[in-house]
Amino acid sequence: MSKLTIAILSALLAHSGTAVAASHEHHDMSSHQTRLSAATYSSVGVVKAINTQDAKVQVAHEPIAELGWPAMNMWFALKTPLPRDIKVGDHVRFEMMQESNKQWVIVKIGRK
Repeated sequence: MSKLTIAILSALLAHSGTAVAASHEHHDMSSHQTRLSAATYSSVGVVKAINTQDAKVQVAHEPIAELGWPAMNMWFALKTPLPRDIKVGDHVRFEMMQESNKQWVIVKIGRK
């Protein structure tokens, strides 16, 4: 084989390897995005109000560094009914996630 043929074959092999790596990289990124959308975040706060009819609870939560959120009062939907022992004024620890409709939902809550 000539030097030119070897150079062309080497270039083609290097390019095809880059394309394969790029396709794997894209696949890895999409699975990463799926994991992020299902991420849960933990916080603590005080129950300020309960709306049992709409399955919502208002919590004055501490800052949530992972989300860049300051401390604030927020209404959250509840994934499951609020435990009976939690009342307005209780200090709670909770886990939340953002659903596909962008609504923040408490998936786990308990007294602190």
